[in-house]
Amino acid sequence: IGRVAEAERAFAWAATLEPDESAWHARLGLLLASSYGGRRHREAAESLQRALALRPTSPELMLELALVHQGLREWDAAVVQLDAMSGQPLDGGLAIRAGELRTSLTRTAPAPTDVRGEVESVAIPSEVDADLLATYRVARVYLDRGDVDAARAELEIVLEQAAGWPDALNLDAALHLRQGDEGAARQSWRRSLEIEPAQPRVRLVLGELARKLGAAAEAEGWFREAAEGGIADAHYYLAVMSVERHQLLDAAAELDAYFEGTTGGLAFEPAQQLQAEVVRRIRLYKAAVGGGGAFLLGGLVLLIWRRRGRKPLGALLELVPSTAHEVARRLSAIRHEVLKHNTSLLEDVAHALEHGDHHAVAFAAVRLFGDQQADRGVIHRFHKDLAGLQQLGRQHGVRLDLRRKDPVLGPMWRAMGRLAALEGALRRPWRAGRHVPGELRDISKVLNQEGYRALGRWIRSMGTVGLDPATLHRVAARVRAEAGLEGAPRPELEVEMVASSVPVHIFAGDLEDVLANLFRNAHRALADGCEGTARLGILVVEDDDPVTGHEHVLLRVRDTAAGTLTDAQILGRDIGHGLGLVVDLITRHGGSIHVEAEPGWAKAVVVTLNRAEGEA
Repeated sequence: IGRVAEAERAFAWAATLEPDESAWHARLGLLLASSYGGRRHREAAESLQRALALRPTSPELMLELALVHQGLREWDAAVVQLDAMSGQPLDGGLAIRAGELRTSLTRTAPAPTDVRGEVESVAIPSEVDADLLATYRVARVYLDRGDVDAARAELEIVLEQAAGWPDALNLDAALHLRQGDEGAARQSWRRSLEIEPAQPRVRLVLGELARKLGAAAEAEGWFREAAEGGIADAHYYLAVMSVERHQLLDAAAELDAYFEGTTGGLAFEPAQQLQAEVVRRIRLYKAAVGGGGAFLLGGLVLLIWRRRGRKPLGALLELVPSTAHEVARRLSAIRHEVLKHNTSLLEDVAHALEHGDHHAVAFAAVRLFGDQQADRGVIHRFHKDLAGLQQLGRQHGVRLDLRRKDPVLGPMWRAMGRLAALEGALRRPWRAGRHVPGELRDISKVLNQEGYRALGRWIRSMGTVGLDPATLHRVAARVRAEAGLEGAPRPELEVEMVASSVPVHIFAGDLEDVLANLFRNAHRALADGCEGTARLGILVVEDDDPVTGHEHVLLRVRDTAAGTLTDAQILGRDIGHGLGLVVDLITRHGGSIHVEAEPGWAKAVVVTLNRAEGEA
């Protein structure tokens, strides 16, 4: 809608929060290249180079970067990108654009400049020392600038000392690919996956490379694994391959999954065009085949295929921890409003049937199945809550199958179906068969004993976190790696804890958000000035209320920043200090936050949270 500055800030913020996602760097680069009449082409090239370093097999990125190099009058650099596209499977539009650009590139590129000061932050394990990290960063920047030989020289130093570091192996693979050695690139990426399997973006790149080499079955396997890891672009490539095999229904399902998982990215516009083409061809196919039978058969095939990729509820919590609030709310509603206050009477209904108390049974039937007017009963309420969970999954690109694949909700779903089948018998109890009381007791066992206890364990586990030093160091390292803190002091976090782990009542995602915001605020405050050496630490202590006996956990985030931070600024959601979200999350979990003076430090931001019992 023309709000370029806001779009730029949004893309830059997204790239800061998720620096390893190539789509945000790419979108920022394309926006800078298209919206400022060439004045910001250099920044655009840097963003596109970062994106290409993360997605070295993307022909779309290569072409866009070549166009930006052309705008910068860097002819040779543009030709390098076009050469890298050779051999890639290109659609007609990409091939035409690349051919037209190649004919216009005749000028010589300037010599590369030294880039040792132009480094960016990367996630790095604690065992890699600072000197090795600096060398790795220099290699990354050389690759971004297209100086492959210099990048290789720096990376060899890193690999000699950290041969098992996945990030270094991924960079090694990107360099091999830039040098044309696709076999060595694949070998390095495979080694990286053996060391750290949870790298769906690497699987996406391996899929793109296998597709380029004509290994369709291997490419599909890699894309499938990347899609299961939450990479939306993998669904697009699976759709393209399905179209190539004339499997239009599979392509339509993959495109649905792609659009459920993303609202932008390099493949977004091609995916829209492909979806329109798939829809057109499916309509032509239906018209040619004719009849309702073909339509029903196609729908059945699509339904069966869709079920293959669906997951249990636990997968949503693993892939999108921020959904824990809504999941816990809906599971609590099922546990209390459906089970505790309604289906818990099934044992009494069975007893009333056996003793001829038909009035009590008919009253219970209204509770269970509704009054056949406005109230549709507890079974409808149960299915409505499950539908809400499935909708929540779709919003985050995770397709759920709670009926067939979920170990807790699946048996409850089937038990509700058995209960629904007894509606006629319970509304007319004088005609109920002798088997009905036993059936009600079996259903009650599934819902009110096994299901009730399982939901309780699940809800408690979502709301309890074991706070340990590893979590604190991991969050602190992620914050230090953010590009938005460039130029600010980034001291290592000093952690003091008496216990190895402390159970705290809070969702895991909320705890990490609280810690990250507090650490980020401290780094920015240190950038404005500090008293002596820049330091950041956290002290975790357990305490209890002398009046109520309630146990608490105190997180004292300490720093040596010279500025002043007050309780009024925190509780007033001072946006300048980035603490509004912290206050909201802590308040939601029954905690508190304030500022205190701290001996040996400038101040301490004190967060109080409720301590959880070990078996609560």
